[in-house]
Amino acid sequence: MPTTREEQAATELGTTEITPGVARALVAAFAVTLVTVPLLQWAGELRAYSAGERNTPWPAACEILTAPSVALHGWSQARGNIGQKTLAANAELLAEIRRFETSLEDDSIVNTTLLGPTRSWLARLGGWGTEEAWIGHDGWLFYRPDLDYSIGPGFLDPSVLARRQRGGLEFSDRRHPDPRPAILNFARQLELRNIQLVLVPTPTKSMVHPERFGGQNNPQPLHNRSWSEFVDTLKAANITVFDPLPVLLDRRRRDNTDQFLATDTHWRPEAMEAVAGALATTLEQLKILPNRPPQPLWVRQSREVTGRGELLKMMRLGPGSTLFEPETVTIQPVLTPDLQPWQPDPTARVLVLGDSYTNIYSYKAMGFGHSAGFAEQLAWHLQQPVDSLARNADGAHATRRQLARDTRRLANTRVVVWQLAVRELTSGDWPLIRLEAETDRPTPPTPHDSISFRGTVLATSGVPTPGTVPYRNAVLSLHASDRKGREIVIFSMGMKDNRLTAASRLKPGDTLTLRLIPWTTVQEKYGRLNRIELDDPDFRLVDLPTYWADPQ
Repeated sequence: MPTTREEQAATELGTTEITPGVARALVAAFAVTLVTVPLLQWAGELRAYSAGERNTPWPAACEILTAPSVALHGWSQARGNIGQKTLAANAELLAEIRRFETSLEDDSIVNTTLLGPTRSWLARLGGWGTEEAWIGHDGWLFYRPDLDYSIGPGFLDPSVLARRQRGGLEFSDRRHPDPRPAILNFARQLELRNIQLVLVPTPTKSMVHPERFGGQNNPQPLHNRSWSEFVDTLKAANITVFDPLPVLLDRRRRDNTDQFLATDTHWRPEAMEAVAGALATTLEQLKILPNRPPQPLWVRQSREVTGRGELLKMMRLGPGSTLFEPETVTIQPVLTPDLQPWQPDPTARVLVLGDSYTNIYSYKAMGFGHSAGFAEQLAWHLQQPVDSLARNADGAHATRRQLARDTRRLANTRVVVWQLAVRELTSGDWPLIRLEAETDRPTPPTPHDSISFRGTVLATSGVPTPGTVPYRNAVLSLHASDRKGREIVIFSMGMKDNRLTAASRLKPGDTLTLRLIPWTTVQEKYGRLNRIELDDPDFRLVDLPTYWADPQ
C-alpha cells in the first residue's frame, strides 16, 4: 500500500539516530555559546569596576531590575484617574525598557569588538550598509528616510497620516504628522507681526543624484507624490515656498558636477552657495528689505577643508577602515571687511531658522569648517545683516521652539526663512507652537553662577539609538527637582561620537549629585547640536532655569 508524504516523513524522522556522545557534545556547545557572551561582558565590566570606571561590580544586565520602580514613579507622578495613571506608568516602563536595550547594546564588548570589522567586511564584499545608511554606487552613501520621502506613499494621504499618528513611541505625546496646520499657524502668527514666511524645504541627495543609488537621471523632480498638494495649500495662504531642487538639478545638468557630499546627507558648499544666491534674489523681489548699503558688509575667502561624512560615521565601521575616504571641499567663509567671522545679528530684518543643512559649513563641530554656512552665504548675497537660529535635526519643530523662548528676536524681522530637510514632511513631528509676546510670559530666570545640585530626575528626553540617525552627537534634556522642590531643566551630552554617555541611562526617580553651570555659558558651543526635548505641550518648562552638566 502506498504511503502518504506525511507518513513517510514521520517514518524517516522516527528512525533518525543521534548517539549519546553527539547529543552531549551538541548540548555542551550550545550551553557554552549561551553563557560565553554574558561572561565575557561581565569580565569586562569587572575590569572597568576595578579601574574605577564603574560604580558597581554587578552586571549591567541587572539594571533592568529597577524597571518596576520606574513604573511606580510614573504612577505616583501622573495626574488623573486610575486609567490615566496606568497609562503613564506603562509609558515610563516602556521608555525604561528602550533605554536599557539601547545601553546594553551600545556597551556590549562583543558588539563593539566585532561590529566594526564585520560591517566593513560586509560593505566591502557585498555592498551592504546598515538599516539606516545604504550604500549606492561609486562610494556614495544614502540615508534611508531620505529615500522614503521620494519612493514612499504620499505624506498627506489620510491613511498615512492616521498610521503615523498612531505610530509614535509609546512614551511620547508628540504625534503630529500633518505639516500643514503647523506651517499655516506659524505663518499667521508671523503675519500678525508684519513678517513674511519663506519656506525652504531642502531636497535630499537621492532626488538630485538618483543615478548614484541605482536609478537613472530623471528630468522630472523626484518629489513625494503629495508635494504639489502641499505647495498649493501653502501658496493659497500667501506663503512663499522656495524649492532649491530646480537650482540643484540645473547645476548638475549644466556642469555635470556633484551637488552633494558622497558620504554625508548634506549638499556641497558650492551647491549651497548657489541656492543661497537664488534665494537672495527671491527675497529681494518681495520688496520688503532695505536697499543694499553702498559699501559691502561682507567679504569671502576660499579655504579647503577635509572631513568625514556623518553617514560614514553612522555606519560605525571601526577604527582604521579605509573603505570610504574623507572628502575635501572648498568653502567660502564670510567675513567682515576687517576679516572677522560673520556673526548673526538679532536686530536684522532677515531671520533664518535652519537645521543641519544650514549648519554644515557654519558649525565647526560638524567637521567641515565654519563661518561659511547657509545663513552666512545668504547674508553675503544680500549684503544685509542676517539673524540665524539653527539646530541639527528636528527641523519641523526645534527652531520654532527655540524662537518661542526668545520672541524678542522678531522685533525688527520682516522675513523669516525657514529652511528644513524635505524628509521632515514624511517623518517630522509638527506640533502647533505659540509665539507668545514677551509681555505674555514672565521672563525665565537666567542663572549666572555654577551650582552644586542634589535632587531627583522627574523626566528625561532620552536619546536616539547610536547608528540610527545621521549625527553622532546629541544633547538630552532632564527635568529635575531639588530637595526643596525647586525645579530646573538640565542639558547634557547624551550621545557623543555615536556612544551613549552615563547621562543617557538616567531615568525618572534617579538621584543626581552634579556640578552645574548656566546653559548660557555653553550655548554657543552646544546650542546647534541636535537636542532632544522633553515633552512639554503646555510650555511649562520653558519658564524654568536651565543648566548644563558635563557628561561623566
